[in-house]
Amino acid sequence: MKKILLIGAGRTAASLVEYLKKQSELQNWQITIADQSFELAKARAGNHKNTKPLKFNILNDVQRDEEISVADIVISLLPETLHKYIIKDCLKYKVHLVTASYVSEEMNSFHDHAQKRNIILLNEMGLDPGIDHMETMRLINEVKHKGGTLTSLKSYGGGLVADESNNNPWGYKITWNPMNVVTAGMASARYIKDGRLKVVPYNRLFMDTEIIEVPGAGKFESYPNRDSIKYKYIYHIPNIPNVYRGSLRRKGFCRAWNALVKLGITDNRYIIPDSNTLTYNDFISIYLDKKNGNSTLEELQDFLGEKPDSGVMQKIKWLDLLSKKRIILKDGKPAEILLELLKEKWEFKKNDKDMVILQTEVEHIAEKRKEKIISTLIVFGKNSDNTAMSATVGLPIGIGVNLILNNKIKERGVVIPVHADIYKPALKELVEYGIKPEEKIVKI
Repeated sequence: MKKILLIGAGRTAASLVEYLKKQSELQNWQITIADQSFELAKARAGNHKNTKPLKFNILNDVQRDEEISVADIVISLLPETLHKYIIKDCLKYKVHLVTASYVSEEMNSFHDHAQKRNIILLNEMGLDPGIDHMETMRLINEVKHKGGTLTSLKSYGGGLVADESNNNPWGYKITWNPMNVVTAGMASARYIKDGRLKVVPYNRLFMDTEIIEVPGAGKFESYPNRDSIKYKYIYHIPNIPNVYRGSLRRKGFCRAWNALVKLGITDNRYIIPDSNTLTYNDFISIYLDKKNGNSTLEELQDFLGEKPDSGVMQKIKWLDLLSKKRIILKDGKPAEILLELLKEKWEFKKNDKDMVILQTEVEHIAEKRKEKIISTLIVFGKNSDNTAMSATVGLPIGIGVNLILNNKIKERGVVIPVHADIYKPALKELVEYGIKPEEKIVKI
């Protein structure tokens, strides 16, 4: 009997747990669902014979050691910063690990040790990163097989609300890690355009946008996503002159979010003392140089260079950032204070449906013809629990677990799904769950 320890039972876990339950009946797996909330873990486990819930504290060394020591594989749905506690015990007991998180420098530092222990630390096995890697590798190898030369690789991804649930001025609701929504892009971005390096610092990130046409869904804004340059080497295309990875939002979002970045309230590096004594209007006024008896609203408009009825000001006012609503957090960081408001205003409600978009565009030259392959994946959620985000993050993780437990992956150490023994079977199985991109070829 194989034993699986799943740490984290939040919204992303829904589709993953259902996949694991189904496979456990076929392959005699035992699944422990661990979360700081026993009620949440219990709800995910249900009455399934092969699952058990566990109240779990990741910082409890004794409990963590006990649970990991008897597992064959651990799945972490926790924030990337908490993986280090799990890795230590995985290395100690030769236990595999699967996450959907980006590979950090800290994670990479465990590569050699994991290889020596003959275990797999499979990361970036979700949607973006995850399915984007797999689909990109499929397209790259398709071009290479035809003898083509790659000239451009662009990838766009976004977790958004479906049209029918798009009922606020921002066109956005929180369907994944809330704090990551606020701090997205804080590390700046890099990409390559026409052979030249482009660096976009955080204060200009949401100004460096382009409009993307998504077949079957319409037009969206894209802003640069992290470091695109490293993928030249990850994907083994070192000489390609154009590489770009972008995050998608509905039109108008980026300019309004840029106003909050410019103001400074997305920062999570310092605290606002006694923030619980302030209203949100007071909070915003801290960042402005009020003079001549002007209101916070008037000063904010002047600071941003916006007209009173602009789309940006409408979005800011809708968020209640200029209201007399009192801040709950004491000594909160700006990003935390903003997040408390966003969790209320951008709440993903019970009957809401989300939408996931992943579009990969590969341009190449083959037999003196220039072509662009456009691969578009659109997945819709069913409700607030069975979301598209849960399916497109959770199912790849589950498939990764299945491949590891059946010894289908030869790589060891820190791994991402760019290897054929991962992405080929994973893409094939995802089709069974309706996760299949539509592809078209355009002459250019």
